[in-house]
Amino acid sequence: CVKCKVQEATLESRSQPVCRPCFVKFIANKCIKQIGILGKELPTGGPTSTNTTRRYVLGLSRGVSSTALLHLLNKNVEFQLAKARTAPFELAVIYVDSSSLSSSLPSSEEDPLLPLRTRYPRFTYHTLPLSAALSLPAIDWSALPRLDPSLPPDQRIQSFFTSLPTAASRADILRLFTRHILLSTAVSLDAQALLLGHSTTALAELTLSETAKGRGFSLPWVINDGGVRYPFSYGEGEIGEGERKRILVYHPLRDALRKELVTYATLVEPPLTGLVGDQRAATDGAVVSHKDLSIEEVMFRYFAEVEESYPSVVANVARTTGKLVRLFNNEEGEVEQKGCGMCGVPLDGEGD
Repeated sequence: CVKCKVQEATLESRSQPVCRPCFVKFIANKCIKQIGILGKELPTGGPTSTNTTRRYVLGLSRGVSSTALLHLLNKNVEFQLAKARTAPFELAVIYVDSSSLSSSLPSSEEDPLLPLRTRYPRFTYHTLPLSAALSLPAIDWSALPRLDPSLPPDQRIQSFFTSLPTAASRADILRLFTRHILLSTAVSLDAQALLLGHSTTALAELTLSETAKGRGFSLPWVINDGGVRYPFSYGEGEIGEGERKRILVYHPLRDALRKELVTYATLVEPPLTGLVGDQRAATDGAVVSHKDLSIEEVMFRYFAEVEESYPSVVANVARTTGKLVRLFNNEEGEVEQKGCGMCGVPLDGEGD
C-alpha cells in the first residue's frame, strides 16, 4: 500500500494501489473535510436559528451515495461521542418516495427506511410521498400543466407526470419537486443545512444535463455549496419576503467518485449493500428508443463509462463548475432577488 506502507494493496485509489483500511479512510476523510467546512459556517447553530445545536437534514434517495453519506455521518457522531464530546449535530433523514409514479414497483415494503432506522437509531427519519409537493405554495404551479383536483393526491401527481410530454421533462420536474420537498421540510424542522449525497460523478452528470437543456446559467445554484433563501419567490399569494428563510445546501461527497462509493459500500462492516434500495442502474439493458431516455439517463450512461477509464475528466467537470460564481449574492453568499418559483435561480429586472 502506497499510503500506510504496511498492508498489502488489494484496491486502487486514484491510480494508486492501496489496502482496504486506507481506502475506507480515504473516503471518510473526503466527507469529514466537507462537514468540517460546513461546521465553520455554523459555529453557533446557524445564521437564523436560535438553537445552539447544529441541525442538518439529509436528503436520502436510498442510492449508494446518500446511504454512504448517512453511514459516514453516523461514524462522525460516534467518533465525537467516543472522545467524550457532545454530538456535533442533530440529523433528520428525509426520503421522498416517488413509487406512486410507477405501477410496476412493488408496494409490499411498508417502511422502506426500517433497515436504516435499525442500524442508525440515533437519527430521526421521515418518509414523504412525492404528492407532498402538491401542498407547497412555493412552487409556481402557473408554469405547469393543470392538475385534476378531483383525484386523490397520489393519483393526481401520477396523472400530472403522465401528462408531461417527454422522459426528459418528467425527470426534470421530478428532481425539482424533490428539491422543493427537501427544502420545505428542512425549513419546517428549523434546520441550518440540507445535505445532499451527490458524488463527483453525479455533479458532473448534473452539469452536462443542465447545460444540454440550455440552463447552464443555473449551475452555480444547482452544483455549488452555499446559502439559498426558501421559498425562492415572494410577493405572491401567501408568501412574503419576511417568510423566506436562509438555509445552506451542501454536498459532502462532492470529492468522491460514484465508483469509489460503490466500493466503499462493500468494504465497511457490515456492508451497506443491504441498505441500498432496489434501484436498477440506468445502464441496464439495451436502449430500445432514445426518446424513452431522459437527458439525465443519457449522462448517467456516459459518465458510468468515463469514470472507469478517465476519472480525472469527471473530477475536472465538477471542479471547474465549482469555480463559477453566483450573481446577485450578498456578502453571506445568498440570493436577495426574487427567484424562479421552480428552480430558484434569481430573476432579472425583466423577470427572466
